Amino acid sequence: MRFSGKTVYVTQADTAQGEALALRFAKEGANLVLGFGKEDLVKKVEDLGAKAMVVQPDMLTYEGAEALVEEVKKTFGRIDALIFNNNNVVKTDLEHLTREVFESQLNDNAKAAFVLARVIGLHMAEYHSGKIVFVSSIHCDKPTGSAVMYSISKGCINMLCKECALFFGRRGIQTNLIEAGAVEGDDEKFESTFSPLYAMGYMEERIPRRKAGTPEEIAAVAAFLASDDASFVNGASVRADGGFELFYGFKA
Repeated sequence: MRFSGKTVYVTQADTAQGEALALRFAKEGANLVLGFGKEDLVKKVEDLGAKAMVVQPDMLTYEGAEALVEEVKKTFGRIDALIFNNNNVVKTDLEHLTREVFESQLNDNAKAAFVLARVIGLHMAEYHSGKIVFVSSIHCDKPTGSAVMYSISKGCINMLCKECALFFGRRGIQTNLIEAGAVEGDDEKFESTFSPLYAMGYMEERIPRRKAGTPEEIAAVAAFLASDDASFVNGASVRADGGFELFYGFKA
């Protein structure tokens, strides 16, 4: 198994995507650090023969992230892979954007990514090995038409990935990003009166295979990028959208 004896930290384990990530790594032998995870997920991980611990860190300060590392070290020794999958969406357009939404989206989706990557990356650098995977979105470079600060925060992560790849790459760590999109539920999450991109009932028609992606399929890509199979992949943005972005309009 690719992750036998290794420890993987999933930052947002209390979502469908987070659960899929946790179970994928557990099936491949990893110990799991479950950010804001639930006890039922811990049981599912343990039923697969893996070990798990739940953490609820302050992800917005160096002190909080450093305390997290120390907590994990007491149980598992070290963190081998950081899977940053925070994916909080607040619908708002540019005209009605409030300061509260502006700050919360940047904090949840971008600042937390920077803080954790910096602190955990330096922790990994002590061992000269490690993987950082940002499970992001196709909206890191494509507007949603419904959640302006979500797109902007994902754009921040896109460049953060590249900067981490340069800095930590010299220290034996690979950093990569997944541009996930057209996943089950996205039509509701990004429904907009401004853009027809996620018109209800038509999302699947815009994907060549006519079926939305699943959290499990995104987790499979994350597992590859976090494994030694991707040892020469660094600073890459892997689009996992089933060809959704290739669609350019309906025939009149």
